[in-house]
Amino acid sequence: MGVFMCGRSANAMEPLPGTEPPVDTRSLAMADAQRAFSANTAGVYLNPAIMSMAAVYHVNVKYQFTGKDNLHNAGVVFLDSITSSRIAAGASLDYRRDSRANSYFESWDARLALSTGIANKFFIGLTGRYLRAAHDITSGTFGPNRRPALERSSNIQANGFTFDAGIAARLGKYVIFGLAGYNLTKTDTVFAPICLGGGFSFLIKRIWLVETDALADFTSYEGVGARLAFGTELLIKEVFAIRAGYSHEFFMHINQVSAGLGYTWKRAALDLGYRQDIEFPGRFRLALGLRIFVG
Repeated sequence: MGVFMCGRSANAMEPLPGTEPPVDTRSLAMADAQRAFSANTAGVYLNPAIMSMAAVYHVNVKYQFTGKDNLHNAGVVFLDSITSSRIAAGASLDYRRDSRANSYFESWDARLALSTGIANKFFIGLTGRYLRAAHDITSGTFGPNRRPALERSSNIQANGFTFDAGIAARLGKYVIFGLAGYNLTKTDTVFAPICLGGGFSFLIKRIWLVETDALADFTSYEGVGARLAFGTELLIKEVFAIRAGYSHEFFMHINQVSAGLGYTWKRAALDLGYRQDIEFPGRFRLALGLRIFVG
């Protein structure tokens, strides 16, 4: 989430390109509702604590495209919770660029995450993040809080370090709780707002995952912005995955629906994801991801 321009359609305001944070393909298909449970690389982006919940060694190569913004995102994510019995480590690198002829956006996002667990019941994690973002939007463009959407005089809108922190806990056999804070330093950029997100996940018979998440944004608006999301995944014969999600952003009045599919081989998995803005039909996000199982 971030500060946005004031384009309106059915009382909704259109997001400023580049302010949606990067995620992996599986998370996108589930409306980013993966702050409480994950068995893959989603924890590097959404909650570092959950990286220690399962023993995996994944390399995730991804490509995503956002329609209308013509925004391309190429990235790679690593997660290793096997090599060390106590510490899980993850890393990601994302490059994004706007290919429209009349505008310019480019960013590099690099993350390093660590987590550990206590008795496989309680988990904590920390992510260091470096962000460099450049945008040519003029200072006369205003966000919802009536300040300039981009306050810097040059086109370099972010260039520095921040960090995320998270916790997670198993609440019985089927329920998991997760909580994470994002960009917990004063970044002074619309591309890294201070946020707090949390969720509950329900894993039914190890094949059906249901999660509900909420996110509060403390720096993008006049007050506190809020986003509510629901996501689900059904695993069929441990090979096919069907995913879906829905989210509502309360300040911007934006609704999004998402869906995705996954197919798993012995050493790899292919993931497809799609997200659609209801209020802005031309604005969609298409994602493709290849997960390689190293161990």
